[in-house]
Amino acid sequence: MSLDELTVDDLVGQERKALHDICNQLVVAQGMSSFLKKSLSKDEIDLEKQKERVEKLLISLEKITKIVSDRREVLYALSRDK
Repeated sequence: MSLDELTVDDLVGQERKALHDICNQLVVAQGMSSFLKKSLSKDEIDLEKQKERVEKLLISLEKITKIVSDRREVLYALSRDK
């Protein structure tokens, strides 16, 4: 489907999906951040566990960045066409 063929309902659906996907990734990022904070405040020295949490946090943030970038591209393209 081209940008010219998008309806308002299509755009709303895409935005709702994007927001849902962002929220899911924010929950992961918040959870990993919380685990890291707790373990650091307890001086927990399980570096493998900490590394895994940081990796999950970074993956979530990368996914959020990609979703936002993709949505921004669509909206910019629509605004240029008007």
